Amino acid sequence: MLKVEQLHVGYGSLEVLHGISFEVPQGAIVAILGSNGAGKTTLMRALSGLIPIKAGNIELMSKPLRRLAAERRLREGLALVPEGRELFGSLTVRENLLMGAYTRHSRIEIEQDIERILTRFPRLKTRLQAHAASLSGGEGQMLAIGRALMSHPRLLLLDEPSHGLAPIIVETVFEVIEQLNREEGLTIVLVEQNAHQALDVAHTAYILQSGSIVLNGEATVLTANSAVQELYMGG
Repeated sequence: MLKVEQLHVGYGSLEVLHGISFEVPQGAIVAILGSNGAGKTTLMRALSGLIPIKAGNIELMSKPLRRLAAERRLREGLALVPEGRELFGSLTVRENLLMGAYTRHSRIEIEQDIERILTRFPRLKTRLQAHAASLSGGEGQMLAIGRALMSHPRLLLLDEPSHGLAPIIVETVFEVIEQLNREEGLTIVLVEQNAHQALDVAHTAYILQSGSIVLNGEATVLTANSAVQELYMGG
């Protein structure tokens, strides 16, 4: 589904990602783990076209993405749920969902998808006409995921979906991630600091440290790795 080769990304003269390579099989959940400053969010922004890359290649379903703008990448099926959610606070929940479908044209299908998302996130149904700025953190994360799903993505990028959420809401969000993968076959790349939760739902994972991938493998194997336990799972 996604192939990344020798990706170099930075800001000005500062290089943040130093030639990283990884692959995401179709239908898989792949976790990217690392501490603050490891380069996780920079990676997600580079994949989605929000910042340029200095060198390397990104392919989605064998199609090169490097020269495509963010909107074109969205049309090709790559959608990002950004860190911090970045909702349109002055718009209602419904309007935010409609913004997620701006690349689409069929009103009937758009309305059907809104109903599908409200079924998956019933709390949003009761808040449909509320402004996004008034939502709780958990409601906002549900809306951010729902907005991304409105574009009909082939690949969903989730940047720190547990950030700032209460533990019980984190459980709910990760249940939804599992359901989207299991029930809809959605391919997901999950960037997380919460290694416990990420490895619990992921099939494979990569450890990002100071802009380089230092370890990768099946999630169950990494969960049992003593170094991973010590550095990212509290011993």
